[in-house]
Amino acid sequence: MKKFFYLKTGIILLFVTSQAHAANALFGNRGLDPSFCEVNSVRQTVVYIDDMLMIEGKTDWANKLVNKLKASLAPGERTTVVRLSPNDGYSKEIWAGCWPDYSTEQRALISKKTYFISRNPLDGLEEQQGFFVRDFGAAVSKIYAESKRPESAVRFTPEKAPQKQILRALASDGGRFANSSMTVRAIIYSDMAENSDLGSVFKPLPTTQINYAEKLGIHLRKSVFYSFGVGEDVINGRSLQETAKMFWLHALKVMSAIVGGFDADLNVPNRIPIKSFLYDLILKFDNQDIDGKLSILTDNDGNIVDSWLGFNRLDIAGLTGIFRCIEDNCKLDGSTTSGLTTNSPSENIALKGKHNQLAGELGLKGKETLFSLTATQPE
Repeated sequence: MKKFFYLKTGIILLFVTSQAHAANALFGNRGLDPSFCEVNSVRQTVVYIDDMLMIEGKTDWANKLVNKLKASLAPGERTTVVRLSPNDGYSKEIWAGCWPDYSTEQRALISKKTYFISRNPLDGLEEQQGFFVRDFGAAVSKIYAESKRPESAVRFTPEKAPQKQILRALASDGGRFANSSMTVRAIIYSDMAENSDLGSVFKPLPTTQINYAEKLGIHLRKSVFYSFGVGEDVINGRSLQETAKMFWLHALKVMSAIVGGFDADLNVPNRIPIKSFLYDLILKFDNQDIDGKLSILTDNDGNIVDSWLGFNRLDIAGLTGIFRCIEDNCKLDGSTTSGLTTNSPSENIALKGKHNQLAGELGLKGKETLFSLTATQPE
């Protein structure tokens, strides 16, 4: 068995570039099968690496990334590694590949077939996943190797914070979001310490908040952002995390993105999205019909992951809960991650009916703030 490829959880991931070359030499042209990108997936993942956070000898962030990806990628999910360069405000794609796996239904079909000449695809799955990990490791290693600095050169106090244009670096990759027909899960390893002419996490939020979508001419639609490493290079950085979170909650929301996680640690749910549902919404609010959109991704058990809803002239919010369909009858029992019709930190949403036409309510239970809501699948 080629144990070089079959990494277990907890083993150091980071591959230096020389190791990747050695692996290619050892196994010739064998590598990640591009046909996995032909599998219909409901989401794509983009991993952003802040090259200003590369500390020599610190590679635990890479372990966290690969273990999380192995636990949460959907079959055929396209995964891209992008280098963020906040010093210049630019980004650069380093690598992309699709996670080698099959759905439950595909596995069942494959298992029924007999293979005499060709190899059973399931027999090569572990090896293919090893190739994915190898290539992903080589990509993040390239960023690390080219950017690493001694810890003393990376860490700073808020009074001596370096210029960081994270907003512009993300905006430079905005075409990815504009052209995507599916949800984009963005995982960012960064201190998120924006410090530019656009704003700074080291200063109080301005009275009149900036509309970064208009300022930068970009929307990050259909996206859910998970940031980790927040405040990692800032001395006494824990005190920075809450102010940074408030800054980014506003910045991403006005660019039509959802914050799924924001911390020093990587808080991404270990749920694999299998099914996707999209609805047009009509909300009866203040005697008006307000249009909106609802995007739902669920795992095999109906648990909602990386989902959202939003309305014209209101706002956008993340969605959690359960969405299940039995034959043609569906039911949603969920909560929003922020207020849409009220100033509450979350609201209840309940819908049920045929899969293509649902009806229910949005707002706060037990109060006079429940509003009629209908959801219709586009034709």
